[in-house]
Amino acid sequence: MRIGRFCIDWKVVAGLAAVAVGLFLFQPRLFTAALPVLLVAACPLSMLLMMWGMRSVAQPAPTPTAAPQPVATHEQIAGLRSQLSDLQSAQLAITDQIRSLEASLDRPGPTITELVPQRPS
Repeated sequence: MRIGRFCIDWKVVAGLAAVAVGLFLFQPRLFTAALPVLLVAACPLSMLLMMWGMRSVAQPAPTPTAAPQPVATHEQIAGLRSQLSDLQSAQLAITDQIRSLEASLDRPGPTITELVPQRPS
């Protein structure tokens, strides 16, 4: 449904009309205050409803494929042990780097007299 230049879903219009009729019947004093809010709410609600409706269209249907062959338990264990070994060696390398950086921080820097060239006497 197009109203002016706006595309508004008919379900939203029907829902808002039902809310407006309910307000008019049960709370007539609130009807005049709520009417502008209902009119403004039509656009965002239509957008949300359309996005929700397109959600199922955008997702492709899963194609049936052959079930993957389960990896043997021994192969899984071997793969996990290999990963663990790699991670442990990386951890040791990082620990060595940290120790060397900490050692360079703990070492006192050169003093002024060591930096200034000495005059031959």
